[in-house]
Amino acid sequence: MLVSELARLIPQPARWLIRLLIGKVTVVGSVPTGGVLLCSNHPSYRDVFLFAFAHRGARLLVHPLVFTFPFLKRWALRWGFVQVDIPLAVELLKAGQPVAICPTGLVEALGEDLLPYKTGAVRIAAQAGVPLVPMRIRYGNYPGPWVRRFSITTQNILLFLLWPFYRRGATVTFGEPFRVAGLDPKAETAELRRRMLAL
Repeated sequence: MLVSELARLIPQPARWLIRLLIGKVTVVGSVPTGGVLLCSNHPSYRDVFLFAFAHRGARLLVHPLVFTFPFLKRWALRWGFVQVDIPLAVELLKAGQPVAICPTGLVEALGEDLLPYKTGAVRIAAQAGVPLVPMRIRYGNYPGPWVRRFSITTQNILLFLLWPFYRRGATVTFGEPFRVAGLDPKAETAELRRRMLAL
């Protein structure tokens, strides 16, 4: 799909799924209009439904595998998902579209932000000339430390299967936007992480 076609699509938040999987969602803070790159932690698979809900029109960058299944692709586009592709993300941002990314790339079932952050967010924002907006998702309930005995993949599967026990609402918090030059992606990613952890 061309950038111009994507830009014309208005993501439709999956409100019924949010009510089913999460419950009440509280949004704290605000985001500038136009092209901004939302950067969020990734404590659950349920996160993917929150971006277009918390900030109207936001497009979440997801793994290209999502778009290999025709039925899933249809709903992914409806919910505002876009495959991870730096040139595509840059073009969407330049077209005035808000885009969202999870810098760790993987789910952390305990919401502790222990995984390393990738530099893609900083490179995308610098190339597009748009601000980064730190974002934090907190759920009302997380599994206990017992999940640590399993691999990250197994933790995520368990959390996905046991979601009814962790349906306690969520709070989405936006921080202050800031800009990066992209000259030192590692250092600027460390600053992004600091700002995200401070929320």
